[in-house]
Amino acid sequence: MQDLEIFPFYKNLTKDEKMEFEGLLRPMAEKKGTIIHYQGDSCNNSLLLVKGSIRLYSQADNFSNEVTLYKLKEGEQCLSNMITVVENTSAIPSAVTETDVKGYYVNRELIEEFIKKVPSYQDFMFSLYAQKVVDLTTAVQTTKFKNLDDQIMDYLHCQGEKKIKITHNELAKNMHTSRTVITRVLKKLKKEKKVALFRGVIEILM
Repeated sequence: MQDLEIFPFYKNLTKDEKMEFEGLLRPMAEKKGTIIHYQGDSCNNSLLLVKGSIRLYSQADNFSNEVTLYKLKEGEQCLSNMITVVENTSAIPSAVTETDVKGYYVNRELIEEFIKKVPSYQDFMFSLYAQKVVDLTTAVQTTKFKNLDDQIMDYLHCQGEKKIKITHNELAKNMHTSRTVITRVLKKLKKEKKVALFRGVIEILM
């Protein structure tokens, strides 16, 4: 399977390991905005993401607020549901697709076997853990120590485009605040000529 080459460990597998690995994969494809799982759900398989982006987030008990924990990107395995699968526990965060996505589900038995026996998979998982710790730390620092104006501008610049297709509600979820607050701050940034606002689009001006 050529699309599996996006995962660093795959190209280091032996022919027999590749056959075993591919034989136990279950393809998945979902549209943008699909809930993959809710916090508290039981997960029977872990996701290897080939295409797209998935947001992992935690919600308050009354579901009034949510906090983005990290993003699952192409060529990554979902650590959250992997832990849920291996430890047979409930999912800590919820997961929603930010784009159309494609990938493969892998079961508990294969995960446990590869963790024990395949060095390249071990390296892949340790590297992924390290990166997500950095992502979580950055998210906490940004939320705790930066004002919302700077947080929003940083987020917009990180999207890699001058015009970002995003609603105020979507931005509010990513910034861990309310839509009303986001709208107020965006109007301020517009007045300062830092952004231009259109329906469903924010353009960076500086």
